Amino acid sequence: MSRSENATMQIGCPECDTTVITAVPAGPGLVDDRTADRLRGTETACRNCGHELELYFY
Repeated sequence: MSRSENATMQIGCPECDTTVITAVPAGPGLVDDRTADRLRGTETACRNCGHELELYFY
């Protein structure tokens, strides 16, 4: 997978247990561990119940 592609993830909604499919950007690969802003995040919502989910990734 190239760095410009998004990775599709399937997670379970904690409110209604519906599968939520979302995309997160591909990681930058090997980087210096001293970078302070490595952890990133995005929000999505369950299409069944509307519960908002926060996804954090490196």
